[in-house]
Amino acid sequence: MRYSDEELIEYLHELYTELGRTPGKRDLKKYSYDAYKNHFGSFNNALIKAGLPISRRFYSDADILGWIQNFYKINGRSPYESEFIKLFGDLTLFTRRWGTWSNTLKAAKVPVRTSFKSLSDDEMLDRLIEVCKTLGRTPKRHEFAKYGLPSMDTYKKRFNMPIIDLLKEYGYVFVYSLRRKVSEQQLIDELKEIVSLLGHVPSTLEMDRLAKNSLYSTSYIYKKFFGSWNNALKKAGFKPNSEVHKGLSDEEILDIAKKIYEAYGTLNAKLMVEHGVTISQIERHGGMIRLKKALNIPYNDRIKYTKYDCINGLYKAYQYFGRFPSINEYNSRHFKPSYKTIIKHFKTWSRALEELKKFINFLSQT
Repeated sequence: MRYSDEELIEYLHELYTELGRTPGKRDLKKYSYDAYKNHFGSFNNALIKAGLPISRRFYSDADILGWIQNFYKINGRSPYESEFIKLFGDLTLFTRRWGTWSNTLKAAKVPVRTSFKSLSDDEMLDRLIEVCKTLGRTPKRHEFAKYGLPSMDTYKKRFNMPIIDLLKEYGYVFVYSLRRKVSEQQLIDELKEIVSLLGHVPSTLEMDRLAKNSLYSTSYIYKKFFGSWNNALKKAGFKPNSEVHKGLSDEEILDIAKKIYEAYGTLNAKLMVEHGVTISQIERHGGMIRLKKALNIPYNDRIKYTKYDCINGLYKAYQYFGRFPSINEYNSRHFKPSYKTIIKHFKTWSRALEELKKFINFLSQT
């Protein structure tokens, strides 16, 4: 029986959705491995044609050059170096054979592009800052291409200064993570904005979570300016949670825990703190396990999420917001699994969104 290329590719997409990962040769049931080899030259070529991540790290010259030529035919342009790295995950695959990306494109007989020529100064800076936030530091020289940035030398030529000086020039400094140079009044205004957005006074735990994935300052910065987190809250005109909920009875704490579990389907210390219960009040009940036992809530309800679960969670967020969600947006609605689990599976948020994009494209074709 003869099969079309489209049927074989569609089956790979079905397996990818079912398994939550790139299918291997052993996962093939409906069609044989030989069918893919006869149609595409190799199983890897079939995965590349399907737009799925490649799980094997050894490729022939024909595999690499064939992918470049196929990309050029489909997209009408030569691929960027960063697009190759995102898919293959290893720049040595071409540097050890052809030296540079330009030479690799020449070997594939496709046009050599002058990358990032059309980006404005603001776009280049925005991309750099986004990667800095992801890494919590400035990227190393070899990481610029990996994260889809123009090269370090391109930045130096465009702005006529080193990367560190560039970030300082635009008001960005690095102390453990990306932070702004702010004044005391800016911090107060920022805190008021956060309270307005959240609808409640944040804890230090919640503040640090927001700062980790945004340009908000961490609780450490507030403590440095005001002496303590509570002093910062008072300076901004808010009562600390410890004072607001100081008189909570055991019954009221249990009631808050019950409502959190009913609303989110889970219960943890982070959610308790976000809803105004202090760590000391949780410990008064003997910790989260005893608190869950008191409410007859499973205390060993940790779920092991797959990559497929992560994509489903992202897809729900995509439907909710009508666009690809940021980490802050995803976390603000407590979608499952957590953003930490997603990053654990995909290494970066950007890679997870790339997989979500492939999943959406697949749905649109079925």
